[in-house]
Order: sequence, then structure tokens, then C-alpha cells
Amino acid sequence: MANFTQTNMSLDHYDWDAAPSDDPRVTGEPDSTLFNRQQGYEVLYMLNTVLSASAPITALHKGEEMIRDELPSDTREQLDVKKWLDQRL
Repeated sequence: MANFTQTNMSLDHYDWDAAPSDDPRVTGEPDSTLFNRQQGYEVLYMLNTVLSASAPITALHKGEEMIRDELPSDTREQLDVKKWLDQRL
């Protein structure tokens, strides 16, 4: 698992409002919750989950662009997004 932060992100269109830590939708693992590609914390979390600790920052940037430009609109649940990214990164 990678450990990139908000400052490592290359795109700037994200909303950075975090869900409260006691929000029941926050489980700590990708699940059936809907993924919001405009939410910076969700994109960052997902990319940190699929990238290895030794991944270069270019892999993070590529993942951001893939989510923005290539993620199918019918791939909506976190688990499905993770599977999609696992096959491509």
C-alpha cells in the first residue's frame, strides 16, 4: 500500500470535504459504497490502496488521470473501482 498525500496529487478539480470518522459508510476497506471520482480523499485512498509502497509518484498521477478520463461511468462501487484499477496499474 502506498502512502501518498494530498500534496502529491497532480489534478486540482477535487472536492476535499472529508466524511466524519464516525460516518457508518467509512469502513477502512473498499466496499459496496459508491465511489465519487470528484472527492479527493476517495481518489487518494483508492490509489494508495492499489499502488505498492514503492510506486513512483508518476503512478499516482497516471491513476488520477485514468480515474478522471477512463473509468467507465457504470463502475460505481468502491470494490469495482479497485478491481478496475488493479487490472490497469
